[in-house]
Amino acid sequence: MTKSKTVRRRSVLPAPSAQTISELVADPANRRTHTPRNIDMIAASLRDVGASRSIVIDEANEVLAGNGVLEGAHQAGLTKLQIIDADGDTIIAVRRRGLTPEQKRALAIYDNRTAELAEWNADQLRIDASTGLPLQPFFFDDELAALLKKGASPDGFKSVDENVATDHTCPKCGYEWSGGKK
Repeated sequence: MTKSKTVRRRSVLPAPSAQTISELVADPANRRTHTPRNIDMIAASLRDVGASRSIVIDEANEVLAGNGVLEGAHQAGLTKLQIIDADGDTIIAVRRRGLTPEQKRALAIYDNRTAELAEWNADQLRIDASTGLPLQPFFFDDELAALLKKGASPDGFKSVDENVATDHTCPKCGYEWSGGKK
């Protein structure tokens, strides 16, 4: 039997009470990026099955987790916000009522698929690593190496026709290439 650690948290003064989504501040150093397809799907989920995901904010109403949901909520036209103060010792469950069986299944698929469509912000993770934040608790060594590598040709990368001018950077891995006649 393993013992679980008790996490000690400091007491904080009551947070500013935001009343609308627009009062939340997106994380300027978000570790995830959200493509237009990802945000469109989050917004569609909010329109089709309603709000069900939480956004975690700090005492200054800055988003710690849920930046994609915040952006999708703006796109879907949602404005209302309900804040529940928590100290981290209690799991907060969102109960949704009145969903049809089809909406319940759609909600589960939306939730999982939108998470898959978000991508890691390798530039921000490099900054985090350079400032001493250990990333190993979140990634295996090979995952981290693949995520943070820059400039290496991806496996299976095909060369281009030398008669076509190219000067590109892969948006996913950062590999840069150029060639052809300019």
